[in-house]
Amino acid sequence: MKVVITGATGFIGTALCSEMIEAGHEVTAIIRPGSLKRERLPKGVTVIELELNRLSELEGKFDLFYHLAWNGSSGDDRNDFYIQNSNIVYTVEAVKAAKRCGCNKFIGAGSQAEYGVVKGVCTEETNPKPFMLYGAAKLSAYHMAKIVAEQEGISFVWPRIYSVYGVGENQGTLISYLISTLLKGESPELTACENMWDYIYITDCVKALRLLGEKKLSDSGNYIYNISRGSPRILKDFVKEVRNIIDPNAELKFGAKHSNAGTSYWLEPDVTKLMNEGFLPEVSFKQGITEIKNHGGKKDELLR
Repeated sequence: MKVVITGATGFIGTALCSEMIEAGHEVTAIIRPGSLKRERLPKGVTVIELELNRLSELEGKFDLFYHLAWNGSSGDDRNDFYIQNSNIVYTVEAVKAAKRCGCNKFIGAGSQAEYGVVKGVCTEETNPKPFMLYGAAKLSAYHMAKIVAEQEGISFVWPRIYSVYGVGENQGTLISYLISTLLKGESPELTACENMWDYIYITDCVKALRLLGEKKLSDSGNYIYNISRGSPRILKDFVKEVRNIIDPNAELKFGAKHSNAGTSYWLEPDVTKLMNEGFLPEVSFKQGITEIKNHGGKKDELLR
């Protein structure tokens, strides 16, 4: 297939480019003009430099469109109305561009943030109650893009992606904080970490995304798929496992930071629907953390 990927220089986007190329697909990456992250892209990717507000200018013939680009996905920008609102427009424009370029399927990039705080198992049928603008914008983008896709007559899929980690992940995540702090011989300061959590390694995440792109999905009337490993545990257990791999003698300062129960995620995803499509994760949490630890150059990157 001829595949288009926006947000291709991001953590997930870069890995998806590699996954699709290795599977024998032709990949075109849409990136910001002059992006310094262009060098991250794997060999064999065709690059188109195009701002998100100019997606209407995209030309070419393709089969599958992944829209991963999203401005303001971290920090204070997650609650900036103007940044988040613009992403809704870009998502709808991406659907229209996909149709115009001949794509048979459009795959967005939803988030577990759309659900808000769900204490218990979360299925695709769970009523979303986002508490921040980022999650609300993702949810709005889903609803609007789904309707436009129906109007345009293009297949629509909305993966809701949970916590992805791995080599090359963005700084500022709990995993990157833990590893960088432990590598410096310091003690991570943490909340009580008593909420449920679930992690999926980056290669498993993009494997799931590829599957959703390649397959004729069995449930064409339900567009949402939870993307996670489906092995939730108390977050404290994950933290201790990272410590045991990086520095078994290090102290973990649980409770040093305050958490708000109303804005602390409880990640206990049901991934049965994804499994029913044939997805099986391959990388355990221990394997994933060990891979980060052993990856050449990663230590220097984490210590910056």
